[in-house]
Amino acid sequence: MKKTFSDIRQQLSQIDSTKEKIEYIWEYYYLWIIGIIAACCFIVFAVNRFFFSIKENWVYIMFNNTYAEVGTNSDLWEGYVEYTGYDTSEKNVIFNNASYFDYKENVTGNSYFESFVAFTEAGTLDAVTMEADALTALGQSGRLTDLDSEVCASIKEKYGDRFLYCEPYDTEYSTEPVAVGIDISDSILMTEYHIYTDSCALGIGAYSQNIEAVEAFLDYIYTE
Repeated sequence: MKKTFSDIRQQLSQIDSTKEKIEYIWEYYYLWIIGIIAACCFIVFAVNRFFFSIKENWVYIMFNNTYAEVGTNSDLWEGYVEYTGYDTSEKNVIFNNASYFDYKENVTGNSYFESFVAFTEAGTLDAVTMEADALTALGQSGRLTDLDSEVCASIKEKYGDRFLYCEPYDTEYSTEPVAVGIDISDSILMTEYHIYTDSCALGIGAYSQNIEAVEAFLDYIYTE
């Protein structure tokens, strides 16, 4: 027979030992206790994440198709943070070196490519690097910024002679070749970090809001 709250309270009044009272309460209410503790932990986690987690990025760069140690907290990352003076307690500097897809191949169902698309469409992705032919192929999708546009004027002035062009699939976007990448094969990414074997190029995400930070990255990899 299931005991009511009054029955349990009456039984507790007859128990003198605190330990026995706790054991008795646990026997009848352990599921509630576990549930309340779990709910409290979730609330604390949610509040902490909402109010105290870093929500914005100084820059988000994806190093695609490489096994080189160039991710967040790597020597490359630390050098860039020091070079720019970005305060990583205020905003994130993210170097993602765990992405593997080739637009020249079938990317249907490739979770890495799906992540790239999601980050790009959300405006999170600022830049992506990969081998030059792979980058120009990716540029045909329309997911990379036209480097001849006004927002990239400063980059064009410095690195325009390195621009890589492709013809986009969407003729409404352009019927002429579009500058989608920068050949950076002679930068420290190749000479010091050897992230690719043949060539290296950088493209800017179509909806990047941190183009100045990408320019700073280009300046950094050519400073040394």
